Amino acid sequence: MHSPHRLSRRRFLAGTAGAAAALALEPASALARAAGRAADQPGVAPRPRPLNNAVNNPALNGKLTHFAWVWQFRYDGEGEAIRDALAAHGLGIALKTHDGTNWMSRFDNSPDAVSGPEQITKLAAYFEAGGVPFHAWYNAHGVDPLTEAQMASDVLDAGARSMFIDLEPHQGFWRGTADSANQLGEELRRLQPDAWLSTSIDPRPWEIGNIPLAEFASFTNEIAPQVYWSDFRNAANLNRFRREGHDPGALGADGITPGFVLTAAMARLSEFGLPIHPVGDGSVLADDGWTEFLEESFALDASAVSVWRFGNIEPGILQLLKDTPPRVTSYAVEAGDTLGALAAQWDVSIEELAAANGITNPNLIAVGQRLIIPNRGIGRSAASGTAAAAAAPATATASAAAGGTYTVQPGDAVWTLARRWDTTVEAIALANGLSDPTLIRIGDTLVIP
Repeated sequence: MHSPHRLSRRRFLAGTAGAAAALALEPASALARAAGRAADQPGVAPRPRPLNNAVNNPALNGKLTHFAWVWQFRYDGEGEAIRDALAAHGLGIALKTHDGTNWMSRFDNSPDAVSGPEQITKLAAYFEAGGVPFHAWYNAHGVDPLTEAQMASDVLDAGARSMFIDLEPHQGFWRGTADSANQLGEELRRLQPDAWLSTSIDPRPWEIGNIPLAEFASFTNEIAPQVYWSDFRNAANLNRFRREGHDPGALGADGITPGFVLTAAMARLSEFGLPIHPVGDGSVLADDGWTEFLEESFALDASAVSVWRFGNIEPGILQLLKDTPPRVTSYAVEAGDTLGALAAQWDVSIEELAAANGITNPNLIAVGQRLIIPNRGIGRSAASGTAAAAAAPATATASAAAGGTYTVQPGDAVWTLARRWDTTVEAIALANGLSDPTLIRIGDTLVIP
């Protein structure tokens, strides 16, 4: 059952796109004040290698969470209220930072609206300090792909752990070509070769053909289908689904459920070989399909999901996401992995892991082999922030084990390194005799306390 006062995402966007902000918040919100204090040290968030396994994704930094997407502060609420609610439910934030080549402050007159990289650094510090992993998203237009790539890179450098790229063929969204998609991807990967990127799409089969998804899939790590089942539950969509070979049967439009939408989408998305991160419909009540949405997402090997959007969702959805934590359901073996190390990481026995995967000789696993994780959980290693170090080989820009050393890379700052290794700025400064923790140089060797 829908709440009568709620608008669907696309109707809402269409009705407000480009409109001047009319809702004024306090001249200086609690977020703006506190973020200024929290971000007194510049820096960037660590960026992950482009892996397909969520458990290996260092952008998670030991925090595999579901996400709530935030569009504009003037509609979704003040940052302080958003942060507190997400922290209380163990969720991360995916904040819209720009639209095409425009920062969101062009559309949002909130004092917390994103006006550029400096504001993103403050917002990232504020949410992270409150226990809310900070991620970002933006609408790709493709008209000026090089500028879009630079802005996305700036967002990542300013503190976003990852970036969702919203790629849709509707009015006000993508207007580019396959060539401009390639330009955007090549430039963004030149600037951010290790960033974790997601392509978020309208998953209706007939819409997928209207976007250059193959080009975006070639440079992003996962696909995030927008499973807005209540938005799709009408006669026009029913007819289109049937023409595409997907018929909900006697239920008609009522059969357009989360599972139905995901099944129809995967008929097209499976060819790209990327993991999925479904985005759920926040315009409904928790008992209108959300349990099915989570179950079907996990059944398709999704580790975590998102909800669009914070300003629309009822508390019941937040509670359901809290009560249904993310799951790492499978893992592709990499060079250096052993069954024993993986079993310890996921808090299962070697025997359980071998039995679940039909392995007769626990000493024989192959690179690329996909393992089912018996308890479908992230395990204590990842939960304590050591999954990336345990499952992925160290690289110059990735992780270093606690008790070892690390060579400072471009963009590093002590506060981001402290967050990466679950320690404090003071501990790193003390271990390395740093009188001023803001002064570290590329090539410096730091002891990790």
